[in-house]
Amino acid sequence: MATNHTTAAFNARLPAVVSRALIVCIIALVSGCASLQTESPEVPDDVVPETAPPVEVSPAPAQPPPIPPPVRAEPKQPAEPVPSVGTIAIVLSDRTPAFESVANAISQQHDDYLLYNLSDKSLGAQGVFSSIEKAGAQVVIAIGLHAARESIDRSTVPVVFCQVFNIGTTSRAGVEVKGVASTPPLSLQIEAWKERNPDLRTIGAILGDGHESLIAEARRVTAEHGIRLDLRIAESDRETLFIFQRMAADIDGFWLFPDNRILSVAILHEMLAYASRHQVEMAVFNAALLEMGATLSSMSVYSDVAATALSVAKLIARGDADRIPFLTPLSEIEIQTTPVEQSGIRLTSGPRSNAGRSP
Repeated sequence: MATNHTTAAFNARLPAVVSRALIVCIIALVSGCASLQTESPEVPDDVVPETAPPVEVSPAPAQPPPIPPPVRAEPKQPAEPVPSVGTIAIVLSDRTPAFESVANAISQQHDDYLLYNLSDKSLGAQGVFSSIEKAGAQVVIAIGLHAARESIDRSTVPVVFCQVFNIGTTSRAGVEVKGVASTPPLSLQIEAWKERNPDLRTIGAILGDGHESLIAEARRVTAEHGIRLDLRIAESDRETLFIFQRMAADIDGFWLFPDNRILSVAILHEMLAYASRHQVEMAVFNAALLEMGATLSSMSVYSDVAATALSVAKLIARGDADRIPFLTPLSEIEIQTTPVEQSGIRLTSGPRSNAGRSP
């Protein structure tokens, strides 16, 4: 056999020290390898070959989200400062206690101010406004009719007037003019009056001409409270008395406004006496008239007048004059009745508050 010859030759070449047993093992090993490569063992039909269990492959760990590049924060722009009103020139018509009280309230709410009194003849009106211009005041707050008229005529800076019922002409080229209402909120006046007398149904009032906006407000407020308003226009104090005496029989109360063009001290005395005889309630604008027979007084609060005037001045200094009405309304009121009935209450627009008498 070819295989035997090959084996004999192979044995002849081996060294003598290699044992026969080792040769036999090598031949057997070689023969076995050849058989594995050429012959497949028969597998019985009823034997199912075992399959290797599936290898669980752990999923690859999720990649972390990419880190976004750093965002460069834009530096915050500083808030635009609100311009300050700066120096205010307070100009008084005279030393009337009400005017001085408003001036004192302004000085307590604003530190940077100059104070002038037009009744002081040492400077004169021209000297007062020259001094204001040299001092660099930004706004004039004029208290009283005389101060308001002189300020409108002479001031080179904006003017805010207060404590003036009949202002008249207010236009002047190049100078902003705004005002503060001279009467406290009409709604609070009627509310207090109605509270005192729930049976109030009809009231009368007399005004001079030129108060269209006030008249419209009075009609609106009285209608809201179910009150009929009989309002007339007069041109003199005597005409005022005549109209009042004619309407007294048909009204429950009379609403007296501080229109000095159609009132005088003498006429006030006659009207109050006539009202008392005919049982007509009188709502007036000054507590001093209570001693003359008036029923109820409605007065503005000095600190409120001052705060409102300063607010208008600041808006003008900020360049917002177009947003301001010609007359800015007040928000507080001091109500007093005859001392036997009530010492006095203060109301504010919006939620009402009883805060006692104003200082």
